Amino acid sequence: MDTLMIEIEGLPEERFEKGDVILEEGKKGDRVYILKDGSVRVTASGNELCRVNTPGTIFGEISALLDGDYSATVSAEQQTSFYIVDDLYELFRTNPEICMNVARLLALRLMNMNHLFAEFKLEIEKLQTDTSTKHASSKLFKLVQKMDEFWGRDVLDPFRRKGSR
Repeated sequence: MDTLMIEIEGLPEERFEKGDVILEEGKKGDRVYILKDGSVRVTASGNELCRVNTPGTIFGEISALLDGDYSATVSAEQQTSFYIVDDLYELFRTNPEICMNVARLLALRLMNMNHLFAEFKLEIEKLQTDTSTKHASSKLFKLVQKMDEFWGRDVLDPFRRKGSR
């Protein structure tokens, strides 16, 4: 959830009341929301990830790009308004600058996750060498191994199976 500084002109708006669910984790969705005003709570698997009140923050772009389910639940913390993008690909086609902004935003998120993953991995490896915490850290170490496998995957693999749009 990072800010997306784009020209919003012409996009429809939608208002949500406190407690309303804007995006629901696990539900199919291709609609993208850009925060206009208000505040939201973001959760995944029942755990709070963050609270966001920065205008321009984008939600739902990953599920729209991957033609998948929403990866988190976004709920209004107060009366909140969004600009709505019903067809992200059409928006990209007609506004290549917006496409580049979203690509940069996603690249920044990935870069941040890479740094956090490296820190996380180092801490898990430290736990593995400490015999008093070895048992507790074994599950975490297995998760790190799974993440290693993911990062080593062929980046074109999903497109070879599904085909690109």
